[in-house]
Amino acid sequence: MEQKVTDICPIVETIKVIGSEAKLLVLRYLFDGSKGFNELQRVTKLSSKTLSSTLKDLEESGIIRRIVVSDRPFRVKYELTEKGKELKPLFEEMEKWGNKHILTKHRQ
Repeated sequence: MEQKVTDICPIVETIKVIGSEAKLLVLRYLFDGSKGFNELQRVTKLSSKTLSSTLKDLEESGIIRRIVVSDRPFRVKYELTEKGKELKPLFEEMEKWGNKHILTKHRQ
């Protein structure tokens, strides 16, 4: 049975696209600017396999783009698309929430 558009929750659908810890980590660091695979792996601490599949999923969703920087040696970088950049306010709100409810407990 097909869902009607009115039955679809935009929050749930957004979580399906960006809601894994790996995707959120990659996006968080890409808001600081474009990064290569090795740099993303270093800052996110994700395994090579997890990072590869995460980048592929985000690229297929149109949230990031993969740019070939050089052929020899082969290097690529990843950056947010306009669609990805539109997620910035969501991350800013998560930062505010984390500062208020998580970090304040660690400071006490």
